[in-house]
Amino acid sequence: MRPNNLIFTPGRYVPISPFASLDGTSSFADIKVHPKLLAALTESEATIKAARYTNKKVDYLEVEHVDMNRGIVRIPSVTAGIYTIVTEKLHNDFPIVTNWNAALNGGRGGSQAGGTDGIGVLRLHEETGECKVELPLQDNDIASPYYYRTDAYALFAAEKDGEHQRTPAYERYIGETYSVVRVTDEAALKLSDEVMKLTGYPVIFRNPGTALDELEGVPAFQLVHGRIAGQGEHRSMVSYILPPEWSRTPEARYPALFSGFYDQNENVFANVGPALLNVLGQTLLDTGKGAVGIIWNGGGSFGTRTMHGSLYENLDDLFLTAIEQFAVDGNAIVTVGGSRGGITSLIAAGNPNSSVYSVRYAICYNVPLAFGEPFKEMLNPTCPVCWRAVCEDTGYKYAWQPGWQDGDGRRAVDLFFTTLLGTDNMELIASERSPASNQIIHALKSKGTKVWLTHGTHDAYTSSWLSFEWADRARRHGVDVRHEIGYRYGHNNCTDPFQSAKTCLTALLNQVDLPVEGTWHYRRASEVQEEWERSEQFEPTHQPVFVEAPKIAVVGLPILLIVYGEPGMEYELILHPSSEVERAKPVVLMAGTMSQLEGYRTTFSFEKTVQIVSEQIKPGLYDYRLLFRRNGSEKWENTAVYCPHPGFEGQATLTVTKDIPNFASNEWLEQTTKHAIGWGLSEA
Repeated sequence: MRPNNLIFTPGRYVPISPFASLDGTSSFADIKVHPKLLAALTESEATIKAARYTNKKVDYLEVEHVDMNRGIVRIPSVTAGIYTIVTEKLHNDFPIVTNWNAALNGGRGGSQAGGTDGIGVLRLHEETGECKVELPLQDNDIASPYYYRTDAYALFAAEKDGEHQRTPAYERYIGETYSVVRVTDEAALKLSDEVMKLTGYPVIFRNPGTALDELEGVPAFQLVHGRIAGQGEHRSMVSYILPPEWSRTPEARYPALFSGFYDQNENVFANVGPALLNVLGQTLLDTGKGAVGIIWNGGGSFGTRTMHGSLYENLDDLFLTAIEQFAVDGNAIVTVGGSRGGITSLIAAGNPNSSVYSVRYAICYNVPLAFGEPFKEMLNPTCPVCWRAVCEDTGYKYAWQPGWQDGDGRRAVDLFFTTLLGTDNMELIASERSPASNQIIHALKSKGTKVWLTHGTHDAYTSSWLSFEWADRARRHGVDVRHEIGYRYGHNNCTDPFQSAKTCLTALLNQVDLPVEGTWHYRRASEVQEEWERSEQFEPTHQPVFVEAPKIAVVGLPILLIVYGEPGMEYELILHPSSEVERAKPVVLMAGTMSQLEGYRTTFSFEKTVQIVSEQIKPGLYDYRLLFRRNGSEKWENTAVYCPHPGFEGQATLTVTKDIPNFASNEWLEQTTKHAIGWGLSEA
């Protein structure tokens, strides 16, 4: 038996009860099935069976009794095994669609609607039952300049002249209309089993071309998976989740919960789908009303961060499909996501010039807003993941090296911007192309969208000041913003984005206008390493002071230093040499008095600087120390002493070295980050 993995595949039958392990000590067992589902099956005279898994074999058994009113099916259980209830009336469309055919292009594969192959696989761990992905896509040959195995796989074959292209480019990304991983039947059934334990309803997996008449009135969630979105040259991949007893009668209009992230099959079956289905299930239980779920791949699995031009037409198309075919109310949409998903949530809500739909609430967590000049500042050890992102998106594994250029003489950062945004013009990026642009903010205002913006300080991907700046600028333009700050949470969530989405979706279902406003502060509820994710809200009397700084610095290369506080605060950020650095003196990295920043809230300020690490600073270990004195105080304080990394005890240090590490390697990230949290100091 597999005590932590009870999932098995009863052919194409839809399991209509949670999987249960029975030890064979009783002659019968009563299995619960949702009464509405059981009643519908009984009324249609559908055959109901028990499926039993023993010794790697599935057998089907006649049931002893069906109690429709109580939702109970009695089955024989004299043999130990894993059991579930099935019916001949309900079938899953297995295998799960990937839109990838491995036989195309001389065995290098290619995009094909309805394909079910994959470069990798998403399966369940044999013992734990958790989802895991095996994806042999990265090129590990040190002699190859390429990040992906584009020699073995025709990843861009659907593009014009794309069969022999080796790297992503603007509007040419990996996994635009296909998924790079196939999904085992068991991994799909785990998604169904989890929501069935919550609501009693299973998920039925449907091919993208399933007729709408087949979907109506079914007492189960239905996942219409792997549809192609977009009418132009550049398209994407989307899936729709319909609520139990879904109807498209004229009076039936459903709010929608939308999210987008990376590869579509990973999105649906591992990264986004379980949490999104949980929200749909919880709101159904709480309100008695259903909502439609929409999961999108944001225009590709890799090489894009969902900022290219065609995505806006793709969004219009996928929402038009939701409205016209799946009975979605185009003015009752909640978007939610974190990291790249946070960008996706924001741009979907701020889709300029769209008249197809409008978003009521946009939940945006840990959004990397730094595209353009701010990103150039961050390409150094203070934001240690940035160089990895450059390599991933440009498709060149050595793009992190100082002075690197591609074959056309373009610098890595310029190629990065061009790949993602179609330009390296900083003014154009700031005004139109970036998710932080005023174009997005103006669209949010015009559509009445409320934004729930959450971020962590010491994010290994980005600097905190960008979220403060965006929140204040959006508010000045009349956008309602709830700004949540998680101190020392890095690229992690101090509150749950999908619970925030549930709050907003419930408000829509109950036709209540939800206030989205204020600044909310969160800190770790415990310094115990195993409990670092647990947060508590607090109300500071002053803006908590913190520093974002590198853990490792290289002589001759830049570092970014940022001190956060409030207007009028004096500060000194000092490096104190440890005993191993002989005859070295303390170094003042930054000092001054913070000013009131134009356009920012009056309680917040910061100072930042990009410095080349001087050769006068000897290699070795140094201690960071921040002294500060608030406006009107005579006392210098040294209370910003907490380090960001969970479980770390002691003084925050800086290691100075002359050796240039591989800034895109796993070893570099292990040395400089923990749980995608960067380095520095914090008062909270």
